[in-house]
This record gives sequence, structure tokens and C-alpha cells, in this order.
Amino acid sequence: MELRTDTAGGTSVGAPPADVAFLVLPDGEAGRAALAALRAPGARVIGHASGRPWLVGRWPDGAVAVATAGRTRIAVIGDCPLARAELKAAAGRLRDVTALDELARRLPGSAHLLASAGGRVRVQGGVAGVRSVYRARVAGVTVAADRPDALVRTTTAHIDERLLALRLMRPGVPHPLRERTLWRGVDAVAPGSCLIVDPDGTARTARWWEPPEPLLSLGQGAPLVREALTGAVRARGRVAGGVVSADDSGGMDSAAVARLAAAPDRRLITVRIQQRGAGDDDAGQPPGAGAEHVLLRHDRSPALYAGLDHGTGVLPAEPAHWVRAAARFDEAARQMAARGSRLHFGGHGGDELFTPPAACLHTLARTHPRIAVRHLRERRAEARWPLIATWRAVADSKDFPAWLTHGADRLTSAPPRPDRPQLGWTAELRMPGWVTADAVYTSREVLIDASYEPLAPDRGTHRTLERIRRAGAAVGYATRLAAAHGIRLAAPCLDDRVIEAVLAVHAHERAAPHRRKPLLAEAVPDLLPDGPGARTARRGPDDEDALHGFRRHRRALLALFDGSELARLGLVDDSAVRAALRAPHPTVESLLTLEPTLACEAWLRTLRPTP
Repeated sequence: MELRTDTAGGTSVGAPPADVAFLVLPDGEAGRAALAALRAPGARVIGHASGRPWLVGRWPDGAVAVATAGRTRIAVIGDCPLARAELKAAAGRLRDVTALDELARRLPGSAHLLASAGGRVRVQGGVAGVRSVYRARVAGVTVAADRPDALVRTTTAHIDERLLALRLMRPGVPHPLRERTLWRGVDAVAPGSCLIVDPDGTARTARWWEPPEPLLSLGQGAPLVREALTGAVRARGRVAGGVVSADDSGGMDSAAVARLAAAPDRRLITVRIQQRGAGDDDAGQPPGAGAEHVLLRHDRSPALYAGLDHGTGVLPAEPAHWVRAAARFDEAARQMAARGSRLHFGGHGGDELFTPPAACLHTLARTHPRIAVRHLRERRAEARWPLIATWRAVADSKDFPAWLTHGADRLTSAPPRPDRPQLGWTAELRMPGWVTADAVYTSREVLIDASYEPLAPDRGTHRTLERIRRAGAAVGYATRLAAAHGIRLAAPCLDDRVIEAVLAVHAHERAAPHRRKPLLAEAVPDLLPDGPGARTARRGPDDEDALHGFRRHRRALLALFDGSELARLGLVDDSAVRAALRAPHPTVESLLTLEPTLACEAWLRTLRPTP
């Protein structure tokens, strides 16, 4: 194997090529044994200052920036415009990897941050989980990686069927179970935590990030949000060829990001996917006269739910975070790459970040009761919540473990009524009717654990952070799909500094009644298509598109459950799934219940040994 220290070109870290994958080894002789066990022929290797192997993987030139000062090394992998001199100065100040917190808390952009100092190693991703870290024991020592499947290939890891059963539930697996990998022996490092590995290969995790206290008013926080969002877009740096692309969905988040992405030194392409029943002029407003606008017509693009039977959009790491739009996403990435784009911006995560969940009302009732009364009154009128049900939801005082136990006891109950407030630690959890009794029993056992801790002491902050992590995981997944076309996917709304700027503002001011995303509207009024908050509602979900695609590909979806892998594992009844697929679906809501099952089955099929 080649031992080399990679350096980034230019004067700053930034603009790495799309496809990067790496493993991190401890700085001890045991690390050499682990390297031999990794079975990675042709991999590139960057050494510790000791000369032992540190980073192993694949990356194009310039993708990894390393600064060395004496026996200390710091590496940045991702989008970060940190000047090389500043990175080297940080390495010079570092005596122990635990002191990396100071750099981590001001690092702009979105990147993995690694350090090797005093024989110890530290590796971490971001707050949202777009850039994640995983760990496993290889040859008796802890090895870290940026994706779980890289570790699965080097261990005897097997699928954890208990956690796979949970992936079938609606509306989604709650924290902390959602952040666990589906592989026994491969663990995820929680976003906002770092992994520290000693020379002998033993390891521990440490928390380096906590959400800020929401102490700022809307007026105080808006300039900071604008500054953070602008910096996040600029952090992506220059791109080869000078061509970038951006979503043009018509949403506030994507509109703001697209306008910030426009710059005199680059050519901007905006892309919009047409929905069935929408006219050709149904678009967001263009970010600038110099931009090229691409409309992907629905009649010339893959239908929703296309390609699942062929593994389109399915990666070995875990079931896809969405299943209906994988083929369409793949086509959009191909179209942008064909036009020269190597960097694509999106507003992903904006909804989760700028729209506080309803559970914030539960918190508000305890912190600002007078304000809560007004917000509850207006939310009740808008959502038609019954008075008694609303006050019961506000008065509920279950702690986090008790709430999960409550959910475990109701997995097979009827779905909650849409006019009932969801102010709990999670939404009401339900298993679909085709899941076996054994799978439901197992899921209940896993959910009931008194040691589970929430992401924050109050429900509003917990739900906000959980939603941000879900969005981050989905973007991380999509990043790998886009990389197959040579495109880096950028989601500035999920950068650490942007998240901090938003969460520093009072939640009730981020959710002013009758005004959509008031903090974003206040922060970037000149970047929004309809003025500061004028739009009160975004276009509804692509119901017609989804129903059309489902009907068109129903036969292929039925074939997935003619002897399914899920049934072989005892998790579903194939005949019940097929009955649900054949049933009439007048609205998209029933399809949402099917999608986790479709995602898990498509994933399991890709793991079958090749004949």
C-alpha cells in the first residue's frame, strides 16, 4: 500500500471531489494489524506523525487536507474554507485530542474533523449527521469509518433483525434507536459526539456539542442566521469548471440557497422537477438572469417508485431514506452532471430547521404560559384540534422512557386521528398490519428501556434536534447517490453554524402564527421569491405523482413480496403485504405506511450474495 500525506491544492481547504470514503486507525502497533485485516487493495494511506497508518481509503487528490505541527496532525475532509495557515496553527496549539473542541465549535462548512496527537486519535462528523462516524472492532482494535458498510466488509457483522423490525414502523424509528446501525458489531457515533481511540485500540465517545440556549429575539437572531447561511454557501468554495447547480422547487429554503449560490465567477444551473398536473410555468422564481433553468418534465422523467425492483437508489449501508423518488433523483443528478455541474445546492433540512415542531407548544406552556395560550388558540383554529384533546396533550408529563413505553404498548392500535395534537416526545408509533406478531413483540421489547435519554430536557428541543438528525441522515445518504455522478451535494441549512444560529432564537418567535418560517423570512427577505414571509403555505405533497407512479409500478412492487427477504426473516406476512399493495389507494397517506417496508425489502435484496 502507498503511504502518503495528501494535501489540498490552493490556500484553503475546500472543493473536494465527490467520492470520498475512509477508515481511521489507532496510532499503535495494533493499527498495523488492523490495516492488514481491512483487505483494501489499492487504498490510499495517510500516516500518523509516527509513521504508522492513520487514514485508509479512497479519495481524489485534494480531497483530504492535513496539517502537521511536530507530532500532531489535524485532517479536514469535506467542505471547509479554513485557511491552511490557520489549520497548521491549530495543530501547533493541540497537545491532546480532547482540546480539539475549540476548533470544532468554530469550524465553518460541513466536514469530518480528525486529529492525531500524543498517540491518541479523535474523529467526528457534524451536528446533523450529514457526515457521520461509525466504529467497529477489527483485529482487536477500534477502527472508525465514514460509512457502516466499510466496516461490515471487514468484520463478521450480521443484520440486527430487532432493529430491522423497527424500521417497518410509521412514522419512523425514534431516537436513540434510529441512530443505531442495522449491523451487530458496528456502532454509530452520535452526531455532536466524537470518538477518541487510544494507542492500544480501546475507545470511548465524548460529547463536544450542545444546542445553544434560545435567548435571542427574532430581530437579534436574523442577522446571525443570514451571516451563517451565507458563510455556509461560500464554504463550498470554487468548483472545477465553474459550474454549479441548485434546486428550484419554489420553497423558501431552496430559493434562498440558490440565490446565495449565484456568483459572478460561476455559471448557475437551476433544476426543477415538474409534477403531474402542474403547468410548465409552475416554478419558483429564477435566482438571476444569468442562470440556466432546467425543467425535468414528468413525462420524460422516471415515474415515482421506479427502479426499486432493480435496486435503484439503494446503498449497502442501510435502507433508503426515501423510496419513491430514487430513480428521479438519479436522473436529475445525471442531467446536472451532463451540463457540467460538479456541485449541487439544495434547501434540504430547511423545513426541519426553520419550522419548529408542534411539541414546542408543550415546552412553551411551561416556559412562557401566556404566550403559549395565544399560540395554542391559533394552532387549534388552524388544525381543528378539539379543546379537551389539546389540553390533555399539553398536560401530559411522561418522561422520555415512559413515553416510549407508552408507544410500545400501542404499536398495533388504530392510527391516531389527524385532528389530534402530536405534542409528545415522538409522534404516535404504529406498526402496519402485515408485520408479524413476533416482530411486533420484539419491537416492543427494544422500545422499553429506562436507560434511554432524550436529546434535550424538553420535548420541543428534543423533537427539533431529532428532525434535524433525520434530515441530516437523509442528506448523507443522498450525498453518496449524487457522488456516483461526480456531484457533491451541498445542504447549507444543515451546517453546524447555521443550526446554532437558528436554535439560538426563541422557538415561539421561530413559529409565529400565520407566518411561514418567520426567522428565515426576516433573515433573507431579499432572497425569497415572494417577499418576506408573504407565502403562508408551500405547494402540497406530490400526491398525483405518487399515486400515478405507484399504479404504474405496482406489478414490480408486488414481485418484491413473492418470497420476500423480510418474510424469510419472519418480519412480515407476504400475502398481507401483497393485499395492501393491491388495495385501492385514493390518497398518498396509505402509501407512506408501505414505504418503510418497500425500502427494507429492496435493501435486503441488494445484500444477497452474488451467484
